[in-house]
Amino acid sequence: MMGVENIEKYELGLKKKSFSLFFHGGEIWCEHLDSLYDQMELLKQKFMQDLLQIQKPSSSSFVAVILDDSNVDSEILDQILHEFFRLNKQLRKVVFVGLNSKMKRYMKKRSADTNYLMICMDDLEKAKEWLVRKE
Repeated sequence: MMGVENIEKYELGLKKKSFSLFFHGGEIWCEHLDSLYDQMELLKQKFMQDLLQIQKPSSSSFVAVILDDSNVDSEILDQILHEFFRLNKQLRKVVFVGLNSKMKRYMKKRSADTNYLMICMDDLEKAKEWLVRKE
C-alpha cells in the first residue's frame, strides 16, 4: 500500500502536462512521463493521449521524453519507439531524459534502428540545447 507522501508524488506526475516549448529559436515538444514511479499502465495511457498532439503537423519534430522518477523498462521504451515510428510525420531529434544506466544502454542499441537522431541525457537543460542546436 502506498503512503500518503507517495500518493501525493504520484498524483503530481499525473498532473504534469506535456507541452510545446519555444527555446533558443526552436520549438520542442516536452513529453512529461516523469514522476509516475511504477504506474506503467498510466504512463502508457498518458503517452498515447499525448501522441494525438505529437502527430499534428504543426507539432515540433524535436521531442524531449522526460522519464525522471518513472521506472520504465524495455517494454515501455519499445512501445514509445514503436509509436514514434508509426507517426505520419518525420521526427528529427528525440532525447530521453532520466533513464537509468541499464535503459540508457538499451536505448543506445535501439538508436541504430531509428531514422532520426536519438540520445539519452540526464540534464533537461542540456537536452533542450541539443535538440535545437543546428547540426
